[in-house]
Amino acid sequence: MSSDTRTAAEESDPLFDRYTLPKVALTVILAASLVGTWVTARLGGAGVGVAAVKWAYFVAVGVLTGGFVWKHLFVRPADLGEGAAEYCAAMYDRFDRIAAGAVAVLAVAGAVVVRSYLTAFGATSAVAGFAALLAAWVALAAVMTVRSDAVEQQFRSPLGLAALGLALAVVAATAVAEVALRGFEPVAAGVRVLHLLAFSVWLGGAVWNIFVAVPTGKSRSTVPVVRAAGEQLERFRWAVRFVIPALLLTGLYQAVDGLGTALGTYLGSTVGLAVLAKVGTIGLLVVIFKLCPMWRACSPVEGVCELDDLGGTDGGGGESAADGSEVAGGD
Repeated sequence: MSSDTRTAAEESDPLFDRYTLPKVALTVILAASLVGTWVTARLGGAGVGVAAVKWAYFVAVGVLTGGFVWKHLFVRPADLGEGAAEYCAAMYDRFDRIAAGAVAVLAVAGAVVVRSYLTAFGATSAVAGFAALLAAWVALAAVMTVRSDAVEQQFRSPLGLAALGLALAVVAATAVAEVALRGFEPVAAGVRVLHLLAFSVWLGGAVWNIFVAVPTGKSRSTVPVVRAAGEQLERFRWAVRFVIPALLLTGLYQAVDGLGTALGTYLGSTVGLAVLAKVGTIGLLVVIFKLCPMWRACSPVEGVCELDDLGGTDGGGGESAADGSEVAGGD
């Protein structure tokens, strides 16, 4: 093994090991969403049980929606080539297993959510439409988890794009319904839609990145895989730069919309303190984003910020890098 190849081997590990801060960020966003769900339920007169079920529903929606976004936007077969095709197929398989669990949670929690809307709004056509939309998405998402087609056939396939479209529609419909529980207002509904979309893209993308891309990449640490992983991660980082500010700004708007601007309102009640805690956790995400080398650097692999240099045929890559041979702990 040449010294250049050994350098590539040493540098591929950080791509799949620098995940302490991303995991912390995932924990933070889950905690913030739990607090936010409880606050919304409390303001709407619902109990802790309903809040817990709705939180499970929001998490399942986020995992699936963000996962479909990653699968059809961030993962691109054109990045992969022969050397990383198995990596993409393995990621699809791993995500399908996670998605199957999310679909099961969504089916159960979704039924409770629909029932809560029936209680609040009655058997209206809007509630019936929401229930039909959710049922269609659950069914299609379940079908997607058992597909065994090749990567190229799954990527942006009609069924895949339909699942993504239904996911976005369910997110928007859920946000509107949640606002309507306290009296529908167009601006508040729009802000809530943006907030839930940002949450879903971030949560699902983080789950894919941490629990799909990284474990799969660790078992296939070749130069083509490292390069493909870097390309996908860079797209996710680009999205995060917009998602975190959207979460923070829409969260602030919802706080003011629900409780006003008087500081005493926030400091003098449990709900107010919970809102401040949620806003603080979103602010913490900004700090993590600034500190984490997985997000702020042009590439998480030391010394290979120019991804085109990785696996090149001249200079530092070496022959092993050029032909996609194993560089670190492959199968």
